[in-house]
Amino acid sequence: MKLGTYLQNKREKSGVTLKEMEHGSGIKRSVIQIIEAGDLTLLPEPRHTRFLIRKYADFLNLDAEQLLERFEDEIPDTSGGNQKRNQKSNQDFQYLKKVLLGFITMIVVLFAVWLVLLQIGSQGDIFETKRVYETDERVTKSVADNESDDEASNEDEAAEEEQSAEGESEEKAETEEEAAEEAPKQPSAEVNFVNREGNTLNYNITAPEDLTIELSGDETSWVSMTDDLDNSYLYEESDGGSFDIDPDAKIVNLALGNSTTFDISVNGTAIDNSQRGDTVTVYYQFNITRE
Repeated sequence: MKLGTYLQNKREKSGVTLKEMEHGSGIKRSVIQIIEAGDLTLLPEPRHTRFLIRKYADFLNLDAEQLLERFEDEIPDTSGGNQKRNQKSNQDFQYLKKVLLGFITMIVVLFAVWLVLLQIGSQGDIFETKRVYETDERVTKSVADNESDDEASNEDEAAEEEQSAEGESEEKAETEEEAAEEAPKQPSAEVNFVNREGNTLNYNITAPEDLTIELSGDETSWVSMTDDLDNSYLYEESDGGSFDIDPDAKIVNLALGNSTTFDISVNGTAIDNSQRGDTVTVYYQFNITRE
């Protein structure tokens, strides 16, 4: 029996529908069907196969590690892709190295040409500066007086411009302060931890109609976030973001492949993550009550 057939039989015997599996595990229905069909190489991201199998098994309370060991020969081998990526990175490095060497060579050649031209010019006096015309003492004095007047005028204009700039800066600062005072504050939300069921943490959220969930991770992780209205907000590797939740949604399901690097907040209110402990893969269920 193949892994996909085995998982499908377990799901059906447990009385779990595809829709319930999608909402509970955070895996899209199309991905669930690919897994149960048995050809795991058709997954959008075959390298995430182990992660998806663990999510599927955890929802049905199956031993994920035992399943992965039993059906090891069906898990796609992604080592070849890593080798290709390493090879491409090496090719890119060699290309960059050639470009850098070419650039340095060009600089050296130009510097050598400049030295040669400088030597030729010094020997032939081609850079010698010569006076084009002579001026008498009265003309020289008149020019000097005009230059002094121009400098005084320029100083007065500079002082006026500086005063004008200071006035504009003060007006801009006052405008920004008024805008900051008038800016609407983000609606608050009350988040309470309810309980923990296996790897799932349940929270009750009391919030206004406008509800935003923010994720912030130190590094990328597989993230899946859906609601009970079949809206999918995120289903990919990500390091976080801000997501506006449908005003009619009452339940939001969130799955983090590596939760230890993520912080979660609701309308700016950070949730209590102390209950997750050292668990890496964590599922969150947010039960929403609108004020």
